[in-house]
Amino acid sequence: MTRSWLFTVMVLIGVLVTPLASAQEAEEGTRLGDAQADTQLALAEEAARAPSDPWEDPQESYLFLGAFYRHNFIPGFMLGLFLADYTTTNNSAFGLELTYRKDGLDIATSLSYQSFDVHGPYRAEGDPETDVEFIDSDLSVIFAGTTFLWSTPFNDVVSLQYGLGLGLGVVTGSLVRNEAYPDPDNNSGHAVSGFSRCSGPSVPDSVYCEADVADPNNPDARGGHYDFEAAKWFDSGSVPNLYFRLALPHLALRIKPVRQFMMRVEGGFDFFSGFFVGGSMAYGF
Repeated sequence: MTRSWLFTVMVLIGVLVTPLASAQEAEEGTRLGDAQADTQLALAEEAARAPSDPWEDPQESYLFLGAFYRHNFIPGFMLGLFLADYTTTNNSAFGLELTYRKDGLDIATSLSYQSFDVHGPYRAEGDPETDVEFIDSDLSVIFAGTTFLWSTPFNDVVSLQYGLGLGLGVVTGSLVRNEAYPDPDNNSGHAVSGFSRCSGPSVPDSVYCEADVADPNNPDARGGHYDFEAAKWFDSGSVPNLYFRLALPHLALRIKPVRQFMMRVEGGFDFFSGFFVGGSMAYGF
């Protein structure tokens, strides 16, 4: 009687467990099949993309090599904060750029040239009008820099980028100072009225063209300056030997019509050079 009861219980357990195990195996098989199907579908989609498709895999890294141009300018309203007379500046920068990109972040390393060319009168706010000097600068800077740009894509082709740029450069060229006198016929685009270079002490104006000539061997000499080349930092002067770049914000519209080509339309503000606008083009490999 006891054996019959045990046998009956075991049969019932077997009847109940077998369908549950089969259902679990079927469910696991379905999950495995779904995962394999998803993987195969992703591989098929990637294989179906054309070689020129601009789509980027966020898990992969990409390299682009190209060139850029930027136009730098300091508007009058900024110069007017510190200067009573001034000449607005408009200068160019261009260079080569290697961009590493992964998961929407561009890290662009660059080597560039930037001009700081300017010719015109300057006078500090609060200085007497007779202290106007005509500045002739052919300074320029060779920069090494890095720009970090994050992306918000609109689609595979166009995205908005935002970030900052850093750079350190070596200054070349010279800055020459000359006493200046009012000349209404010479309008150089500065704040008040035209000025021209004095020819020498008291020539052609005895008030503005200071007679007491500065010592050309003293970088901080007081007195009139006539074709006086300003000394650099390393010679105890005021003209820097090194220059810095801090672009914040650096904004760009990134356009990548095909996998092998990328371009940007850029703009922003550099704390040491003013506003800038420009663009770049690069080949992807």
